[in-house]
Formats: sequence, C-alpha cells, structure tokens
Amino acid sequence: MQIFTASNLTPRDYVLKFTHIYLGLKKNMSDEKMKANMNEENLACVNEFLKHKGMYHFLFAQANGDIVKFINETPSPDSIKKKSLLILKTRSAAGLEEVPEIDGDNIQNEVIIMEVNRKILENLYLICNEVYMPVLGNPLNMIGWSDLVTKDLMDKFHVFLAHTYVTLGQVEGRTMLPLPPNDTTTVEKTSSKDKANLLENAIVHWTKQIKNVLKRDPEMVLKVGDHPGPLSEIEFWQNKSEDL
Repeated sequence: MQIFTASNLTPRDYVLKFTHIYLGLKKNMSDEKMKANMNEENLACVNEFLKHKGMYHFLFAQANGDIVKFINETPSPDSIKKKSLLILKTRSAAGLEEVPEIDGDNIQNEVIIMEVNRKILENLYLICNEVYMPVLGNPLNMIGWSDLVTKDLMDKFHVFLAHTYVTLGQVEGRTMLPLPPNDTTTVEKTSSKDKANLLENAIVHWTKQIKNVLKRDPEMVLKVGDHPGPLSEIEFWQNKSEDL
C-alpha cells in the first residue's frame, strides 16, 4: 500500500489523489486533469460520504479511461469492467459519544480503501480468508479473551467462510467442498475429540453436496419447461462429469 502525507490535504483532495493512485491514473495525469474529474456529481458523492456519520455509508470509485466516477451505491457486477475501489469509514456514531470529524490528519485512520474486482464474491472470500482470518487467529489479538469466546468466534467465522466458499462454487456452476479449518485441526491445544468432530462434520457436509450432484438427471431440463434436444443431454452429462 502506498502511503503519502495527508496533513496538507483536505479530505476531499486525499480521496481524489488516493483514487487516482490506486486506479493507476496518477502517472499519466496532471493535477489539472485530476481536478477536472471532480465535477459537480462526483463532488456531491464525495461530500455526502465524508459528512455522513454512519459507518455503513460507502463510496465506490470506478475508472473509464482517464475519467473517474464516484457513486454512493453498490454497482452491478456487469458495470465493473476493471478494478474499482470501495471506500468505507472505520467508525460510526452508533455506540460512540462522538465521532471525530474527518480531516487531513486523521483520514488515514478513519477511512479504509480496498480494491474490488468484477468477481465480488471471490474478492470477499479472499479478503476474509487471507486478511481477516490471520488477524482474528493471532494470539496477540486474543489477549483477555476467554477460551469460550475465542472458540465461539472462530467457529462462527469458519462457518461463514465455508458457506461463502460453497456459494462461490454455486455461482460458478461447480460443487466446491470446503476444507476443515487448518488452524484448528493442526494446533496442539485442540483435543483429538474436537479434531475428529470437525473432520466428521466436514465429511457429512461433503456427503450432502455430492448427493445433490448425483441426484441431477437430464429430465430436470424438461421439468422447467424447456424443449432440449440431444445435444443438451450430452452437455448435461459433460457438465456433471466435470463437476464430479
């Protein structure tokens, strides 16, 4: 991640410069061209994001050539042609007496910027598995937690990851079998009974997924009202074979 001094920038200019750097436009654009991207519509979106007190109010930035477009709503996957940016706040007014106003001195701590590609679900899984999982599993971050709280949190997070992995496969038309959590099945402090239980649960889940694949037959195409020909059945068996 590229870090630059923000104390001499307004929050709006910080968002603009950061966006151009991460979308790969900074090298080919002058300051005048970057300022030209701050048209009335973009300014309204950025200002609404910065002034909004809620944590879950977000900002998307997309590039089309040298033109940057900011929006305050989730774009459809078809509209994401290349890399996009998701900009979020780290804190909200809920549960806090006072949320500091964002300025050039604190914006790097108060705002999170992450990349989003066209495969949003795959992007979510990778971030959760490769970023949040190591952070949550770090013993230094568990200081003061009881064993019950630690186990409950990690178990629920593993279940979320498994469901996301399965859903990712369903979107792609494949049956993907989630592996048991490696950080739990390989550590010494996990008892043999708990490890066996995790592996048994994984096999039970896999069995259900595999049975669902085996139950599929070519007649399913007829049941939905289509009029398939011989090639449709050949394609069905090819897809089923690849999936198995």
